[in-house]
Amino acid sequence: MMSAVLRELPTRTLDRTRLAAAGIGGLAMLTQLGQVGNALRSAAFTRLSTASIIAVVVLMAVIFRRGRTSWWTVPVLPALIAIGAAGLKDPLGGTSFAMSTLIVCSLYDTNRRWLARMAGALVAMPAALAISPYVVSQATSWHAPSVLGLLPQIVLMGVLTRAFYLGLLRQERAATRDAKLTQTGHELLAVTESAEIRRIGERTARELIRMHPGVALLIVFRDADGLVVSFAEGTPDGLTGRHLTGAVPAVEELSALVPGFGDWRVDPLGGDPETTPLLMVTGGRRPVPTEVRDSFRSLSYQVILADEAHQARVELEYRAHHDYLTGLPTRAKFLRAADAAIGGGGPVALLNIDLDGFKRVNDEHGHAAGDELLVAVAERISAAAGRDGVAARFGGDEFALLLTGQSGIDQAQRLCAELCEPVPLTAGTVRVGASIGVAFAEPGVTVADLLRRADQAMYSAKAGGKNRVARYGVTGAAAA
Repeated sequence: MMSAVLRELPTRTLDRTRLAAAGIGGLAMLTQLGQVGNALRSAAFTRLSTASIIAVVVLMAVIFRRGRTSWWTVPVLPALIAIGAAGLKDPLGGTSFAMSTLIVCSLYDTNRRWLARMAGALVAMPAALAISPYVVSQATSWHAPSVLGLLPQIVLMGVLTRAFYLGLLRQERAATRDAKLTQTGHELLAVTESAEIRRIGERTARELIRMHPGVALLIVFRDADGLVVSFAEGTPDGLTGRHLTGAVPAVEELSALVPGFGDWRVDPLGGDPETTPLLMVTGGRRPVPTEVRDSFRSLSYQVILADEAHQARVELEYRAHHDYLTGLPTRAKFLRAADAAIGGGGPVALLNIDLDGFKRVNDEHGHAAGDELLVAVAERISAAAGRDGVAARFGGDEFALLLTGQSGIDQAQRLCAELCEPVPLTAGTVRVGASIGVAFAEPGVTVADLLRRADQAMYSAKAGGKNRVARYGVTGAAAA
């Protein structure tokens, strides 16, 4: 039972402070019930005074439970306080009523509501003395020094409580912002897609905006047509995708797009505001606190760095598995694709392609021409692969092609003929050929076996006179 109660207790500092204020304030008011019974008031008024004091205590409990106040409590509470204090033997004892309710409500009110409540608390005590001008067996007036001297104390307590509340609120919001940014950073470390990085960033931005009503965040990209809003939160719908004029968003234009928001700041996130591809724009109905703008800036940097890290990983992954010159997959990537194709069943053909006459091009035109030739050959082999095939460069002038379907030999013949066609280079037009070995997948044949068979068939094609296609297991080679 005790553990269940402890689990229900507030965990946030602000909520604990609210609980303590409501509990202590309510207790202070309830202890005054024994003092009810002003000599100037009737028995009916005494009962009304008791009911008013209890009603104030109940209202404070309701406010704590709901976690907010309402405008209707601004006039109601001072009236209840005045009636409750007027029924006490010493109406000045009602000062604790005014202070308790002011302290409790100051931990929930908006600034306007707090100022209105302060005015109500200042009126409540003189009103109580006006109803029952009888203090400690002496007649007094509502404007006596002993009464008016209490008013600055009420104001001081209200101001101190409000300042304490605002400090706690800023501290808790800062802690919440830091926690969200830390969680976002951890999530971004595990993301491997740019779209997911952006989704996480936008989700966190929306959470931060909900913490700060009256604040807007825009992410603006610069494209060929100018500035365009790619993300907007805290603003009217329909702003996303809107084009802005000028090289830098203008305050006047932003204020016109988002009525009521005048405090606009453009952050180029470390770049030149007139040329950077990304701009962060924050706005508010009132001046946006620096720490709030800093949290948006930190989130923007997190997303940018995560995206750059993702692009770097993609680039490294690509370079690790693709030939630096032709862009074709390397042997390791090609073999994984071949293994998957064999495992999937269906006809699979592996072509081992070795150029004939490549050394002569290198010797006569130089290595730059040789590299240019390899790129051109790679393009022709990639075209032969189509959407379902996989082309690769194994090294030097040796290539491979993975094909699915029954037409492996026909495609090999066509490719061999295409590779014999002249190739225009910067140094001049050259002509080479290709010896192609073809091996087909069979039950029980591994990728290594298939590659070895294609290699043997390629050597058979060379031995048969080059510029031709040979199939593993078939005697002789067909010329292109």
